[in-house]
Amino acid sequence: MRVVLRTGRDGRVAGRPRYRQAVLSVSTLTIGRGADQLIQIPDARLAITHATIEQREGGLHLRVLVDEPVMVNERPQAKAVLRRGHVLSLGHARLTVEDIRQDGVVVLRLDLQTDDVFAEPPAAAAKSLRETGLRAAPASWMLALTVLVLTLLLPLLTSWNTPLRANLRDGGLVPSDALWQPGPLHTAHQSIGGNCNACHGAAFGRVADRACITCHPATQHHVPIESPARARFASMRCADCHVEHARPSRLVDTGSRSCVACHADLRKLDPATPLRNATDFGSNHPDFSLAMLEPERSGADLVWRTNMSPPGFRPKPEEKSNLKFSHQVHMDPLGVKSPTGDQKLTCGDCHQADAAGRSMMPIRMEQHCARCHSLQFDENDSSTAVPHGDLKPVFTALEEHFSRMFLQQGAPGARQPVRRRPGGEQAVLTQEEQRRALEWTTRQSLQAARELLEKRVCVECHTVTRLPGLAGFEQWRVEPVKVTSSWMPRAQFDHAAHRSSTCITCHRGADQSRSSSDVLMPDIKQCRDCHGGSRERMRLASDCTMCHRLHLPGRGDLTAGGTDLAASAGPSAAAPAGTASIAGVP
Repeated sequence: MRVVLRTGRDGRVAGRPRYRQAVLSVSTLTIGRGADQLIQIPDARLAITHATIEQREGGLHLRVLVDEPVMVNERPQAKAVLRRGHVLSLGHARLTVEDIRQDGVVVLRLDLQTDDVFAEPPAAAAKSLRETGLRAAPASWMLALTVLVLTLLLPLLTSWNTPLRANLRDGGLVPSDALWQPGPLHTAHQSIGGNCNACHGAAFGRVADRACITCHPATQHHVPIESPARARFASMRCADCHVEHARPSRLVDTGSRSCVACHADLRKLDPATPLRNATDFGSNHPDFSLAMLEPERSGADLVWRTNMSPPGFRPKPEEKSNLKFSHQVHMDPLGVKSPTGDQKLTCGDCHQADAAGRSMMPIRMEQHCARCHSLQFDENDSSTAVPHGDLKPVFTALEEHFSRMFLQQGAPGARQPVRRRPGGEQAVLTQEEQRRALEWTTRQSLQAARELLEKRVCVECHTVTRLPGLAGFEQWRVEPVKVTSSWMPRAQFDHAAHRSSTCITCHRGADQSRSSSDVLMPDIKQCRDCHGGSRERMRLASDCTMCHRLHLPGRGDLTAGGTDLAASAGPSAAAPAGTASIAGVP
């Protein structure tokens, strides 16, 4: 949005205040006493970043970032839609919305008033201290002792005496140790209630890691526990990154300072590390690398191994999933043929998010494909459908179907059909009938299997191999399919946060892809269209924790090798720079 900011200056010209004018083109207008704020108001009553103003949905929206509301037209507001003429009181300043033009330009006037504008003469005291009959020294000592007892000694006593603590907290007449709580508990820890000792084991002592591990025993390390690099984390505490009692309430420190401390120069810590340095997503971050599945045949079995592709997708990676699929055919704008007529498919018909909206669920034949790709082998009998999966159940279903057909009506073309009906005179087939039934059933089953596997059903999506020298059902082998479920295991992605974008925005060319080997993942350049560094203003500021986690899976529990790393290993346990190894950290 474009903002015309008129700021009042000291002094008057012809009886009117003087203003200086600036034109800003920003997505979000920040207000606070910090030097990096677009509207800086040097007033100790304001936070570093106190509030923001954004233009969206046809309106000008104010959002207060602290617990203390802002006075809008003398009414306290935490959120508000600003109109022409609205006045915001921010400390000793007044911010007036002078105009919101038709072309979207917003005109604001900031009046920075000096303290003497609001100063009022002090009211005269009703009585002097001498007139009350009190003396200054005893009254001062009494007041100091009262404050000491109520705010220090009594809360300290309740921190040691559990029954007394509960009574004082429930009563609310005198202070308890809850008086020292700097802020509310995070919603994730509301179950703790008022039991400070659940985390604070010793009075006036820092929260030890053992208190966190009590409830979070499966928390993983950042590096493998057998790695020498583990020593670098010995002096770190859980509470260094997980901030409790904060305002506004937040449980994870989202700053990148701790990450950059190591990842700015990884080779200094380990010259052999395969990882590349990273300090800022917008300016210094390595290209993406994908986890590619590579099939390897071990005898009769197919083993899948995961190898990381070169950064930057060069050369162009190919997925070897053994699946035959064309996005172009299935996303034809004119529709794709199906048993019920032409159907126009979209990405969401097959690619569906999980309940949280973050990750995509696996694609299932029965759920997503069967409505068009039927496994029915007798077009005159809708019940003749084979199961999808291993070939053995497929062959069993074929044999059962044709065996039942033979018993009910006999082999087609036979002189005397053999009919087996309940209550008939013959209870057991003769040896000749059994031989005829077996030969006919086997012949029909193999014919149906050949039709399914080689001509019209399985071969459309799968690689079917006919093994030389074998007969019967063992002559076919369907190569197993394994599709990549996590392309970037080193990062996390939330599809729900990107609902405003279409699938093609990130997965470019998906609607024109003809082969399942095409890798349609976005590279870092596409992400940078919207995401920038932590200090960029024109794009979404993205820090390390937006995509990466500190506790990585498979590293080993924090409880391994000691239940309290921070307490058992002091700063001296940390390895000096250049001696720690981070080899093996993906």
